[in-house]
Amino acid sequence: MIATYGSDIFMAFPQPQREAVFLRRPQRFLAEMSLPGGAEELVYCANPGAMTGCLTPGMAAILWDSADPERKRRYTWRAVEFEGGWIGTDTHLANRIVEEALKLKLVPGLESYCTLARERQLEAGFRVDFLLTGPQGDCLVEVKSATVVEDGVARFPDSATPRGVKHLKALKSQALAGTRSVLLFLIQRADAYSFVVSNSHDPAYAEAFDEAVASGVEVIALSVAVSPAGFGIPKTLPYANDSMASMNTTN
Repeated sequence: MIATYGSDIFMAFPQPQREAVFLRRPQRFLAEMSLPGGAEELVYCANPGAMTGCLTPGMAAILWDSADPERKRRYTWRAVEFEGGWIGTDTHLANRIVEEALKLKLVPGLESYCTLARERQLEAGFRVDFLLTGPQGDCLVEVKSATVVEDGVARFPDSATPRGVKHLKALKSQALAGTRSVLLFLIQRADAYSFVVSNSHDPAYAEAFDEAVASGVEVIALSVAVSPAGFGIPKTLPYANDSMASMNTTN
């Protein structure tokens, strides 16, 4: 869905949505919200990361309203206000954002591909998010969401991700076999100026990332500004690569 809120918004939040106030996050996939009128509600949190440093009780939040009384959690948490800006909290929207950006030729280096297919199984236990095709051949694109930003640097991961390690190994195999393979990190917030893969929370991921890059896997980092209207036009972020493919942030 293309939004009409202004030139800086290229994809609107799915409707209907409701305003709320963030109270706490009692579980990984649940958040407690205060709705207008004072009622408290447990809502679905589609972000497996820790979101450390991003959550402050009392901040404004955006919820998607399924309007389905049979759904276990009627609401899904989409964004939270933080230090004067907004952070997207729904990683399920990441692929939709990237798909729209790919279709509109907004991802540098991937503009020349003609067709796009979603979720192609490459091997047992691994479905790549997108398969792009064009005269130059195929290109695999795997999307990851980065939420945490420290001092203007977006960092991934913010928790252990064994599944992510498996994805890196699969992309590495594809790259070594000659298929162009891209790991695309999406940051749903506007205050990041660069991106780095950190080994603070998952050294195994940082090691697998270095090996994948050394084997030919390409990396693209994009950020999108978030507002109650939707998502801003993607911007490319520089990232640590080549001799510093991952950054030790434990110190």
